[in-house]
Amino acid sequence: KRRLSPLSDQDIGISKPYIYSSKAGIFDIDAMGHMNNAAYLQHAEFARWEWSAFGGSLAQAFKTKSFFIVTASITRYRREIVPMKRFDIETRLVGLDDRNLWVYQTFHYHINKDKNQAESDGPTRGKVLAQILTQAVIAKTGKGVINPRTWLEENSTYSTSALDGVMNQNGDSMKSTIFDEKAKRFIHLEDILKRSAASYDDEIPK
Repeated sequence: KRRLSPLSDQDIGISKPYIYSSKAGIFDIDAMGHMNNAAYLQHAEFARWEWSAFGGSLAQAFKTKSFFIVTASITRYRREIVPMKRFDIETRLVGLDDRNLWVYQTFHYHINKDKNQAESDGPTRGKVLAQILTQAVIAKTGKGVINPRTWLEENSTYSTSALDGVMNQNGDSMKSTIFDEKAKRFIHLEDILKRSAASYDDEIPK
């Protein structure tokens, strides 16, 4: 079940996270009695679908025959998710360049608060249970991979200033933030894996 972030502006998913809420059901649980590692990825994808639908970009993707394609992801499991306990996934767009976009997601146990309590009265979520950083491209039928910044400007509700916040003036990926360091290390690892795969492929007879 979806729980919308308490924000009414157009830049949800950048200025504040989009919040997806669910529980670990019977098909998410493994023999150890907690949510299976693969189920985290499935719920993260559900959260990305909801986020894109909420912002209107999902409908535009179908209309323009464009597709969000995951090219790489890294997951860090920190704490278990037990059966039938509600958890939230916070999703943010944290980086853009002329080819890729990066989405950062964190899992948290949901903390129930009285509806009359203000945001300043305390946290609305628990500690980080897992983290996922996803790299993706936007591909358009007949054109291949396209510039994600241009596509988002034309097909999402995000303001120019919000998109500027995840892309610097030179068009390089991300400003100098904690996400910047994550992305740089992620890109470095991706380059190593790419070279490793190419080396293996070169040994295969043509």
